[in-house]
Amino acid sequence: MRHVPWLIATMLMLCPLPQAMAAAPASTPAARRAIDDSVSAALQGDVRRSLQALAAVPAPQFAGRDADYRACLFGRFERSTPPYLAGAVEDPFAREALAAYQDYWWHALSAPPRRAALDAQLLQRLRGLLGADAADADWDAVEERLAARLRERGYHAQLGRTPPLRELMIWRRQTARTYDVVLPEGAHRVQVELLDDFVSLGWSHYARCGRGSNGGWAADERLYAVVPWFGGDLGSDRFRASLLGHETQHFADLKRFALEPWELEYRAKLSELWMARSTLRELLAKFAAAQSDDEDSPHTYANRRVLAALRARLGAAGLAAAKPDLADVPADAVRAAAREQLLADSAQRAAAKR
Repeated sequence: MRHVPWLIATMLMLCPLPQAMAAAPASTPAARRAIDDSVSAALQGDVRRSLQALAAVPAPQFAGRDADYRACLFGRFERSTPPYLAGAVEDPFAREALAAYQDYWWHALSAPPRRAALDAQLLQRLRGLLGADAADADWDAVEERLAARLRERGYHAQLGRTPPLRELMIWRRQTARTYDVVLPEGAHRVQVELLDDFVSLGWSHYARCGRGSNGGWAADERLYAVVPWFGGDLGSDRFRASLLGHETQHFADLKRFALEPWELEYRAKLSELWMARSTLRELLAKFAAAQSDDEDSPHTYANRRVLAALRARLGAAGLAAAKPDLADVPADAVRAAAREQLLADSAQRAAAKR
């Protein structure tokens, strides 16, 4: 597989709670805002800021899974050395590789200014793990050999960089299925690799104590879907919009335009919103909760640009949005604005190429 780092917007979202948990004690509004700020900072690769957001609100205000998240995050990162979390992996080589990445993630999340140096340290550690013939190998060669060694042991892997950190996802089961996907600009038939039985769900899962994970990604010839993220329900609106819609837009754009990572996310999120039905409000709320001005955090930066573009387009149509997540605008109007914005963006890019 070619390692492509564009991971879908569902990495920003949380898996839905079981219905039986609906009546559980609720966190206060301040605690919920702190959770949103913490998750947003974690996705930008800054766990110090993530912890600060949580620390600003007294612990008793967090309830249920919010309290669990807060306790886990402090337990994982408010310490002098990283915890060892790879022990459950049976294969010694896979266990050592995952331990190397978890050690790197812990330090890189805790000290963002040191990322370049920590990248170099991880590369050197992986060279040592792979043996003498990898002593001078660059990142591409090291990742190719690491993926091959994992395959020999029955694992699949996704490597590369999911901005802003180096990535390692590992799973055991993979099956293929073909889908027909209709986007705002046309129909596509795509092959989707359905991935399951994960050993590692990547750095964004680690940074959020399992509160969310990457949902999938696009490569040159096919899409990849993280089945556990969708609760195994491949007929859901979340799978249809946030995997098939979002990633097929990537698939189409990678063949059509030369785009920066945030631009790929920006356009895919517009398609995702256009396709979403029951998950539309949830998507908009998550976009609003995780925004930034940092282009090195493509998802959170694209969230800000998407919401600003939609607010401007809706305003021009006489639908002023007062709420940050556009909750006061009719759903059909939001979907129509998302489609129009994508078409306008494509027309502008096509004109610039002439």
